Amino acid sequence: MIKTINVEDNRQAVCQWLNHSSKKTEAVSAFSDQEQLSLAFFDNQDQLGGLIGKRTGNTIHIQLLAVNPDHQNQGIGKQLIQALFDYGKKAGCRSVTVTTQDYQAPHFYQAAGFETFGVLSDTPVLGTDKLYFVKML
Repeated sequence: MIKTINVEDNRQAVCQWLNHSSKKTEAVSAFSDQEQLSLAFFDNQDQLGGLIGKRTGNTIHIQLLAVNPDHQNQGIGKQLIQALFDYGKKAGCRSVTVTTQDYQAPHFYQAAGFETFGVLSDTPVLGTDKLYFVKML
């Protein structure tokens, strides 16, 4: 019988079982060392941009990043990315990763120093590409 259960409960059980493996690696234990990150850009009381990420071991993955459309192209996204890089360096991280679609912001990430390490064509729908980026810190 397969059931849908709470992600954190499932993660805890799976990590515990993996840690008992005779071939335990640091990569497995890194999954128990995770932290959600949430950065926001404010102008006075108004939030104009936000970034949500997840640190796992020595890597941070950007899950969401957006700037209010009325305030784009003003350096807000760049400041959020730089704050994330600064945090990552202080936390001892080696890299930051992000995935995006070809119609979203690939040039933004490239300008911020990210390098493409993979492309899935026609994903998640025909005619679009999913891009994988990494920035070494």
